[in-house]
Amino acid sequence: MQVDKGILRDAALPHPSSAEAGDGRGRAWVVTAVLVASAAVVFLDKALLGLVAKPMSEDLGLSAAGFGSLGSASYLLFGATCVIVSFAAQRISPRWVLLVCGILWALGQIPAIFAAGGAMLYASRIVVGAAEGPAGPLSMTTLYSWFPNDRRGLPQSLYTAGAAIAKIAMAPLLTLVIVGFGWRAGFVTVGVLALAWSALWLVTGRLGPYGAPVGTSTGRAAGGAERVPWRKALLNRTFIGCFIAYFAQNALAAIVFTWLPSYFENALGFSAKAAGSLFGLPSAFGIVALVAAGTVTDRLLRRGVPSRQARGLLGGVCLVVAGLLLTTLPLIHAALPAIAVLMLGYGISVTVNTFANPAVAELVPPAQRAGILGVFSGLSVSAGIVSPVIAGVLLDNATTPESGYTSAFLLSGVLLAVGGLFFALLVNPERDGYRGPEAGG
Repeated sequence: MQVDKGILRDAALPHPSSAEAGDGRGRAWVVTAVLVASAAVVFLDKALLGLVAKPMSEDLGLSAAGFGSLGSASYLLFGATCVIVSFAAQRISPRWVLLVCGILWALGQIPAIFAAGGAMLYASRIVVGAAEGPAGPLSMTTLYSWFPNDRRGLPQSLYTAGAAIAKIAMAPLLTLVIVGFGWRAGFVTVGVLALAWSALWLVTGRLGPYGAPVGTSTGRAAGGAERVPWRKALLNRTFIGCFIAYFAQNALAAIVFTWLPSYFENALGFSAKAAGSLFGLPSAFGIVALVAAGTVTDRLLRRGVPSRQARGLLGGVCLVVAGLLLTTLPLIHAALPAIAVLMLGYGISVTVNTFANPAVAELVPPAQRAGILGVFSGLSVSAGIVSPVIAGVLLDNATTPESGYTSAFLLSGVLLAVGGLFFALLVNPERDGYRGPEAGG
């Protein structure tokens, strides 16, 4: 198979030979591993704000609402860049766009390192958030270019688990750095990791045989198949159901990234070091749930079960269960049961990535995949703009820290359960999806 080394595309042809497929499987998992590492770096950056919440707020005199708005700053340009850059990646290889994103993740930490007030911190969060916006959809576009439709659940789960890996393996270490050397050292550490990932991606990043050549996003898709009109691709029940559910989970995730360590510290009474270590516990169960969901979904699809059931119904049930679990937190006042509920509720909720993203990818041919995933992610993460601020307002007006935090989780749980219900009722890729010659690609 000839691979284009130029900047316009690194994708191979859509139907590899058996000999090439054997080599391609190895390369597919190498690329998957590097993309998982990118998810870990991006998550660590998002989690960093929560880990430095107390020392940074004390140092710079930030209120809870002010700190919450700082968490929201990461999402101000996130959605816009997510959409714009993802459409650009239909004409420029995602390999190079992701490389630029990685470099910006590193450079964006510099204002925070030297921040003397809120303005430089806002600048840092806006720049890094803008660069992180396209990373998700472009990583998934690259990932899906290496796997057919009925084998994307597990790779998608592993990619999503990158955040959990960062929580469990890296967040405690980053906490030790922050406690030992100050909150600014945390930003330095994340910047160095982002540069290291960028170098690794430059060496290993390639697109696979299930992608589409650049320049096919208009007119006809690769292989002569008609493109799907964007109105049809975006205004259907599957896309809308996926959006509602993903929006709800992103609202919860933004609160967790921003407030969970301080919840452990201020409401449950753990030390800063313990809070940093506990930060990874909800995602520990998330890894199990993700791998299980991805494996089960792929097996169901390969056995001929419709995506409507394997992704739509199963995903909706998972989200409803997760939301209902979180709504019980105001009734729980002991530390260990509260942590257990958070582990189950948040851990199950992240499986929405395994169900929703591949379902959205089914709606269009490969040539339009980066665009639709960019729109989907860009719209959905808008929840992160408001949810940390709402949580901060609840905290500032709560009678006790515990009641403020649990009220925020209660609200998130209700939203998540409603999102899961819509997901189960609306998502049906067989009805709404692209069914041309490249549908399995």
